[in-house]
Amino acid sequence: MDQSVFKSLRFSETHRKEVHKKIKGPGTGEEEILISILQLLENERTGFTLSKKLRARGIVKFEDNEGHLYTALHKLEHKAYLCSKWKEDGGKYYRLTQRGARLLQKYESSSHQKDLLQPLIEVLQP
Repeated sequence: MDQSVFKSLRFSETHRKEVHKKIKGPGTGEEEILISILQLLENERTGFTLSKKLRARGIVKFEDNEGHLYTALHKLEHKAYLCSKWKEDGGKYYRLTQRGARLLQKYESSSHQKDLLQPLIEVLQP
């Protein structure tokens, strides 16, 4: 692109911050991360596949820190929102439980979405 096209534009620091926020896009808040995990685990997936799918949604929280994702999955499993099983291929597969599916359904049909996920936000804390 011709470098002169944007030459006359001036950005304040506020504008600059807003642009950076938009570049980061959706999926950066903890609620969005949790709901993405629940949505993606409606189908059985390995942690590795899940991390790739999250990245495809623009969620980079677990990039260079995959252990944090597995810790969050373990906590969700401990709270009975997920279940896991080892398969013959050596992979551990995660999937929503009925409890997790009910929470996801309530979240997607509720106007008070943040209230539903608030008790689970702690699973994303290191």
